[in-house]
Amino acid sequence: MDSRLKYSGFIPADESNSNACLNLELEKLLGDLQGASYAYFAAPRNREVAPLIISNYPSRWLKAYKNANYHLIDPIIHHGLKSCAPFSWSDALQAASCDKSRELFRRSSQFRICSGATFTLHDACGMFSSLSLCNSGSQAEFERRMADQQGQLQMALIRFHSRLLSLRAMDELFPEPQTGPLSARELGVLKWVMMGKAYREIALICAISERTVKFHMSNISGKLQVCNAKQAVYEAQRQGIL
Repeated sequence: MDSRLKYSGFIPADESNSNACLNLELEKLLGDLQGASYAYFAAPRNREVAPLIISNYPSRWLKAYKNANYHLIDPIIHHGLKSCAPFSWSDALQAASCDKSRELFRRSSQFRICSGATFTLHDACGMFSSLSLCNSGSQAEFERRMADQQGQLQMALIRFHSRLLSLRAMDELFPEPQTGPLSARELGVLKWVMMGKAYREIALICAISERTVKFHMSNISGKLQVCNAKQAVYEAQRQGIL
């Protein structure tokens, strides 16, 4: 399995407080469904990077899901990528053609994760995100609540997704795979710096925010153990990176 798809963690370890805050914020948005088992999933559609997952599912299951890259065979994620409307997990399972997908559900059932509903979002940045609610009680009552609160839950997903992107740049959430000291994106930014482009210009060229350019330059300087952009260019040339 492609090691580039391995998780680096749901949220970096040194941001555990931030992770807890995100969980609390999502739970508040769930309103009457606070206390329900949930999972928020987000990933760019056009890049092979590890997804972001914010969830209160059992830690053992989350760890197993993470380590085995189960998102690659998860029928909920596969169905969500093709769906714009909320759907039940039974619909996703019926559409699943892979035995591995069904086996994944059998494993999740050991943690009482076997029935639920998922809401999806495909944003203008090319990112897919979903909010899944797990049913732990009566199926009929769960379906009634999902139908009654469908609009509220879809808005909860939209608001949380927007809030997350306002707190972190896309490239912070989903860093590019690295094949050398610098990632492909970092190398591209540094090449434009070497050509004398200002951060504002680089942001326009690369279709990213100026804040993200500064984020990359901070990472570059740290990796090359220098203090500023000029030194970073010199050190990268000295090492043969540029």
